[in-house]
Amino acid sequence: MSGLQMLPECTRCGNGIVGTIVKARDKLYHPECFMCDDCGLNLKQRGYFFLEEQLYCETHAKERVKPPEGYDVVAVYPNAKVELV
Repeated sequence: MSGLQMLPECTRCGNGIVGTIVKARDKLYHPECFMCDDCGLNLKQRGYFFLEEQLYCETHAKERVKPPEGYDVVAVYPNAKVELV
């Protein structure tokens, strides 16, 4: 059947997306599938982090990052004012 357009595919569930699409790092998601890979928290209008191609909330991303000894993990968001001390 020519003329049918293929639906964009959700990265998480693999089903076609009709309606609203969430795009993050060139990956597409249903709004309800855009969630932390650990806790399932919906990340819409929240900070989100990609680590090794997995999607995480700030809490679970920080748990996976191992800074050098003596340093802390700090999330810096776009347009945030950062002062170096």
